[in-house]
Amino acid sequence: MHLLPTLIPSVWRSALRAVALGVCVVMAMALAGCATPRKPALPADQPQWIGRLTLKVEDNPRLSFSAGFDLRGSARQGTLELVTPLGNTAALLAWSVAGARLQVPGEPMREAASVEALVRTATGTEVPIAVLFDWLAGQPTPALGWQVDLSQRGQGRLQARRQQPPAELRLVLDNR
Repeated sequence: MHLLPTLIPSVWRSALRAVALGVCVVMAMALAGCATPRKPALPADQPQWIGRLTLKVEDNPRLSFSAGFDLRGSARQGTLELVTPLGNTAALLAWSVAGARLQVPGEPMREAASVEALVRTATGTEVPIAVLFDWLAGQPTPALGWQVDLSQRGQGRLQARRQQPPAELRLVLDNR
């Protein structure tokens, strides 16, 4: 009998905490949705690759990251959206012959004359974005300092390594 009065307030407290947590989660998701950058319009016939990527910079682990991605377009004009595990946009990179823009929710937009320059500024390392399209098409186009392994491309996997400074780029495609 003594437990009943103390049990009821404890249950109510737990329920109120759960409701408050749920409200906070919903509000955070709504705010994150509001901060998602808009993708620039690309022609409907542009190629698209969706999957996961990892960039590992061995001499500077803070620059390493993994994310879902949605890559559209070509080396001349395209977008690369990086996505968190919850599906929110972590970054949106867009480029054309006129230049490149990087939008990260909650940060000012960054701009540069080329996609390579913008990626170098944002990641602190050279990443061969333009050549990536050739690699995705199965062409082992050379990129300065990088060696690509296309042997698992049929299984939707691509790997490239750079010797100096050491880095590794891995892609796993969901749409082959």
